Formats: sequence, C-alpha cells, structure tokens
Amino acid sequence: MYIRISEIDNTENKVKQINFSEIFEEFNKEVPVSANLKLEIIGSLIKISGQINAKLNLICDLCLKEFTKEFNIEVEEFFSQDSSFCSNTGEFEIKQDCFIEDLNGKDEINISDFVYQSVILHIPNKLVCDINCNGSEIVNKYIKTDFTDPRLEVFKNIKLEKE
Repeated sequence: MYIRISEIDNTENKVKQINFSEIFEEFNKEVPVSANLKLEIIGSLIKISGQINAKLNLICDLCLKEFTKEFNIEVEEFFSQDSSFCSNTGEFEIKQDCFIEDLNGKDEINISDFVYQSVILHIPNKLVCDINCNGSEIVNKYIKTDFTDPRLEVFKNIKLEKE
C-alpha cells in the first residue's frame, strides 16, 4: 500500500488517518497484520505514528516447537522530503531528531514496507515459547555446556612464586 504525499498535503490540517490490514506470509498466513496510523506533514517532515497489531507464528529456539505470539507496537517515525535535513560534513553528535528516513525525492511512502519493518524490529533475538521451556532432549544434546577452552589448560599448571 502506497500513500502519496500529495494525499496528505491536500487533507484538512495536513493529517491523514489510515486503517491498514495486510497478510504477510512470513508472519502468519491466516491472520493479517493490522495498523491504525496517523500521517501528518510537519514542515518538510512527515510523521507516521500509531499502533500496529500482529499475531506471529514463531519457532522456539529451545524446543523447536511452533508457537504464536501477539505484538502490539507503538510507532513514531519521521520521513524527510528534504535530503539535507540532518546532514553534516564534519563530526557531529547523533541526536533523536537525526533518526529520520530520507525519501530521496520520492512522492510516496510504502506503508506495507513500513509496517513490515516495524514488526521485524520488534521480534526478540531469542524466541522462547514459554518462560519455563527447558528445550527438547534432541536440542539439549547439541548445546555445549563446557565452555572451557582446551588451549588454556596450560595455565592451570603454572605455579607462582611469592615474593
């Protein structure tokens, strides 16, 4: 789903509400990802804020069983129509305002891609189906429990002289 910047610019108060719903097969083939988004133009910036709701089918890293997890994501993202908004040639401190995506002269925003990326960024690194999951025997036999480096065994036999 694409939204033209002129659509936002032509609305009252330069604000547009969007109800988004799309199925992303990578997440869940049956339940769509939905979002209620507010797009507004603030000077040369476009602010997208709102709520994204997704129900993802994931695989547990410990037991390898499939499980479903719901995500309710609050988003606030800025897009710049002016590519020189946060560019400096020298060294500068990164501030909150510098995390702005440059549209590079495009006259539309891909809402599907925005929602997809927002969901992907909220998936945790370690996927666990339950807080009490101990994993399966098959997975546990491949997990290394001895973390000593055999090359360091030499240092166990070193005797230090006391002064």
